[in-house]
Amino acid sequence: MQHKGIFIIEIIILNILTVFLLAGCGENEVTAPPVSDQREVPAAQDISDRQRAGDTAVFVSCDADEKTVRLVNKENGRIYEVSYNELTEFYDKYGKVSVPELFNAGDVVDVEISVNSRMMTKLQVSPSSFIRRNIDKYSINVNRGIFSSGEVNYRINENTAVFKGGKKIKATDIVEGDTLTVSGIDTSLYSIVITSGDGHVNISGTEYFIGGWVQIGKDIIKPVTEEMIIDVPEGEYDMVVTYNGRGGTKHISVERGRELKVDISDLKGELIKYGILVFTIKPADAEPSLRINGEEYDYLEPVELEYGIYKLEVEAEGYIPIKERLSVGQEMSNVQIELMKAEDDEEEEKEEASEKKTAPSSNLPTVMKPDTKTPQVSSGQAASSSSSYADEEEGNEDTISTTVKGKLFIDAPDAAEVYYDGSYKGVVPCSFAKTSGTHVITLRRDGYKTKTYTITLDDSLENETYSFSALVSE
Repeated sequence: MQHKGIFIIEIIILNILTVFLLAGCGENEVTAPPVSDQREVPAAQDISDRQRAGDTAVFVSCDADEKTVRLVNKENGRIYEVSYNELTEFYDKYGKVSVPELFNAGDVVDVEISVNSRMMTKLQVSPSSFIRRNIDKYSINVNRGIFSSGEVNYRINENTAVFKGGKKIKATDIVEGDTLTVSGIDTSLYSIVITSGDGHVNISGTEYFIGGWVQIGKDIIKPVTEEMIIDVPEGEYDMVVTYNGRGGTKHISVERGRELKVDISDLKGELIKYGILVFTIKPADAEPSLRINGEEYDYLEPVELEYGIYKLEVEAEGYIPIKERLSVGQEMSNVQIELMKAEDDEEEEKEEASEKKTAPSSNLPTVMKPDTKTPQVSSGQAASSSSSYADEEEGNEDTISTTVKGKLFIDAPDAAEVYYDGSYKGVVPCSFAKTSGTHVITLRRDGYKTKTYTITLDDSLENETYSFSALVSE
């Protein structure tokens, strides 16, 4: 009887997979989530677990407002979208609880989807995946399906996902001189991310804003964590930091391949700060309604809000509604919004109209949805989506066991970039939180041979210091 139940569940999953494959024969993007690479479910598991289907895919982007993520199916290279809710679990590679905003385009992920509701129940950076960053010496032979870097050869095919600036592009768009980050499993590459022109923003003083948000330009939005290093395309930006009324703005200049250290502790202030927003909504005769975090406001009057990030909704009969996130981090800001007429019978005209929406205000750094094609509430400061930049060796799924509060100090060799289990941590001398277990330390510096060391840290609360030998020039 138990075997019969398992057989029925397998038929259900097979039917969902068949629907997805049929949908994939049409447009390049589908909304029905695929359930390829189905995992065999042990008979001893609870029936609720047996009603979940698994897939290994490549992460594209998330929409926090709509609670959806976009993924690339590794088998056919097609993009699909799946919804999540407050019960969905998010984890990093080592099983630590995460949030959707911390996933990056190109991450290889394991996704679980409910067979009944088609709602995503779990998303995790695949523990079996590897990631190598800052690859600038490589060769690609698409016809033979080989990506070579140093003495290592990886398999690629026409479905290997390639990204630039958070957008999916073609492998033929990679040009000589591009710096790459690659991810995959075993010897197969699932994604290639072009990271040329990125720098590192190393943020300290975050202890005052844990639980808040950091926004750099329009497109880079990250929750504040204890240790923050964000990869940002080179350029000039306004960086907005907010948490429960505390916060402010710092102007930063990011240089290609360089680390910029930014201390935000001076933004904490002693009093809650407020910003005044002045709205201009066109056309004036649209009679729009304005809601911020669900509360209705008169858009003809200035609106005073605590520093922070809010949900903005603008609706008017006969016009396409606007739902965006709004960042308040200045004393006075102008918000200009242009509504576009809705065309009920012309879907293509809707999309064209949506692409034309823009507002030239330059005072307000507005939070945009990660995958929105064009801004509806504008800030005037353009920025590409965040993408990774560093040199990381293949990860070890047994790397982290227990988290402790001690610090790990690296004090030699001077000026070398430090990667801890593949994550960029800074330039020597530097320090960061210690975790017990076996770890991989990678040291890199332009013009020198990269060195990798394996270290084992204890579970005490004491700090540990490591000094490594000087790097050898190439």
